[in-house]
Amino acid sequence: MSKAWNLSTNQWSEILLGGFKPDVLGDAVRKANVVPWGEVLLEYTSPFDSIMDLGSGRGDNAALLALHGKAPTLVDWSADNLNFSERLFASIGASGRFCQADITKPLPFDSNSVDVVMSCGVFEYFSRDTVRDILREAFRVARKRVIIMVPNACSIPYRLGKWYMERTGQWHWGGEVPSYTLKPDFRSAGAASVLEFSVAPQHSLQFLTMPKAGALAGVYRRLYASKSESEPALFRQGYLLVTIGDKTTH
Repeated sequence: MSKAWNLSTNQWSEILLGGFKPDVLGDAVRKANVVPWGEVLLEYTSPFDSIMDLGSGRGDNAALLALHGKAPTLVDWSADNLNFSERLFASIGASGRFCQADITKPLPFDSNSVDVVMSCGVFEYFSRDTVRDILREAFRVARKRVIIMVPNACSIPYRLGKWYMERTGQWHWGGEVPSYTLKPDFRSAGAASVLEFSVAPQHSLQFLTMPKAGALAGVYRRLYASKSESEPALFRQGYLLVTIGDKTTH
């Protein structure tokens, strides 16, 4: 399998699964204790039934959708991740399909076989050419929509915090490269229409681990205090960039 730059499959599983237990995570999902992008996924998958999660990791995003009536297929390169996801689904009484596969290769699914293909926190580890290859496969498999979420290169707190954490040995998330936009890649892959925005500006403040970052954090807390973290962020300052492409125009 193709590796996500400088971390092996086992290293990724250790980072993603370390400290998590399927039943505890399942309890949080059941109580709707979800991150802001979970709310975005619920909103933009609401008209559809079948969902495929590329690079599904722990499986919590797919589990949330399963509890809201979706039929998810989880695709990940790690058997450990998928085993954890199966136990997570069992803990919440949800059903799903689990497939071990390398998403940088042709996907083992028929064309137009699910309504929506999504991915959260995965594309930032691949080159632009590989991203376009994965997107072409995503649009082949999806009947209706593709939703991709990656770290947002416009987010000032996230970028400053990442820079500092990398230089002080605190960064554990591999060769992560944020994006300013994925619109051209979506259009190249076959999207008929593309919507893009960022979410979770206050979430980005967790990256500000350097001394004397309080002033910047205070500005962001005041600026976004009245806004929901799942709403499109002012000035494109959300932590996550959300790109949504439909196969037909509306």
